[in-house]
Amino acid sequence: MNDFLKYFLRFIVIMAVQLLLFDGLNLGTFLYPMPYILFLLLFPCTYPSWLLMLWGFAFGIGLDMLSAGIMGLHTASLVMLGALRNSMIKIIAVKGDFDDLSVPGFRLFGYARFTLFVLMSVAVHHLVYFNLESFSFFLFWQTFIRLLCSLALNVFLVLLFKRTFFERRR
Repeated sequence: MNDFLKYFLRFIVIMAVQLLLFDGLNLGTFLYPMPYILFLLLFPCTYPSWLLMLWGFAFGIGLDMLSAGIMGLHTASLVMLGALRNSMIKIIAVKGDFDDLSVPGFRLFGYARFTLFVLMSVAVHHLVYFNLESFSFFLFWQTFIRLLCSLALNVFLVLLFKRTFFERRR
């Protein structure tokens, strides 16, 4: 299958799941499920950062326009994640870990390193998202607790979805 078509179908499916299932899910003040972060993590390791930023921009602007909330939050956080994703892969990977077409995952990095990669990726996304959302230090501790609780939830969701739907069986 053509790579662009594969990424575009993934774009549509993950956005639909986020908008139809997770946006309407009310888990309280401190938990906000955002497993759509997985969309940018499913690109090959050597995918150019500028293309990741374009995909992140398109996905983020789509979410911002179709969901209720502050315009630009999803877009800014996904563009930042797209810009930093390859640098985080370089931090996690050891020489000879991947070839040009390999996708980050449990089989490529192992459980501990992939979990660390997902944790760093979700943390970058959430730092941008929640800081732009509050745009103040007035409610610093509430924002910090929201960030930590949502970080734990979304790292769990991303790892679960990656393992369940996107990891090839042996």
